[in-house]
Formats: sequence, structure tokens, C-alpha cells
Amino acid sequence: MSMMKQWTLFPTVLQRKFLLTLLAGIASAGISVIICVATKDHILLALGIVVLCACLISCRGIWATATHKNYEVVEGICAGISTPMLRRYRKVHLIDSHGIEITLLLSKSALLKIGEPYRFYFQKGSRPVVGNDYLDAALSTNSFLGYEAISEPEEHPDPSSES
Repeated sequence: MSMMKQWTLFPTVLQRKFLLTLLAGIASAGISVIICVATKDHILLALGIVVLCACLISCRGIWATATHKNYEVVEGICAGISTPMLRRYRKVHLIDSHGIEITLLLSKSALLKIGEPYRFYFQKGSRPVVGNDYLDAALSTNSFLGYEAISEPEEHPDPSSES
């Protein structure tokens, strides 16, 4: 399958994460080249190249995750958000399509509204279940790929449910 065909099959969240990571690496290298030319600072140039390489490695991982569908999708309506004191994460309570409550630990940067439906993407098999909220939040940082607001709670209707 061609790379463009694969790209079109990726969820928008993973496409965005790939592009932003790639752009961050390119911008870092570009700025460090400009500063190196202006000030002859070769250490900054080397650091910019290291950041570019790290971003390229991360992009490769995102591409592999999307290509092999190595991600889980959690959908639900946001029922509540709580922020434990002195923590850098939020507890997001979702109600899925079966009425089951799911609690996710997410970064405070996730801007969610109560009552709205969302779709969350996690690296497959890496959602931690340590039992300690602080450890779970620390371990889940790398497994959380992103989220998106959805217009309908279920994107893939079950064909057997048609009347």
C-alpha cells in the first residue's frame, strides 16, 4: 500500500500528532542553523540536530502505531472532570455508549467540556493499571496519543442494529 493511501487511513488525531512532531523537529533544526550562521554557535546547531533526530524517531513511532492500528479508542460523553490537588493531571470521567463509567488520567492541557462527546486515542496495551493515581498518570503520559471532539458518540454504527 502506498504511503499516501496509508496516510489517508490514519485518524485525524494521529495525522496531526505526526505533522506537529515533524514540524517541531524541522523548526528546531532550522532555527539552530540560522543562529549558527549568525553567531557561529556550533553547540546549538548540534542540539538542534539532536532534537530533529528525536522528532524523526518519534514520527516513525507514530507512523508505525497508525499503520499497524496499534492504538485503542475510548469514546464517551464527559460526565465530570476533577483535578486532584498538587497534581499535573486531571481525572476525566466518561460515560460510554453502554452507560459504563470510565475514568481517564489526562494532562491538564486537555480542554474538555462536561456533557460533550469525545474520542481518546491510546497506544494499545500500554494504559497502566497500577492503582496509584499518581503512578498511573506518570506512566500513561507516553501512551496517550490525543483526543478529538465528536459529533456523534459512535462513528461506526453496527449494521445488525438497522431496522
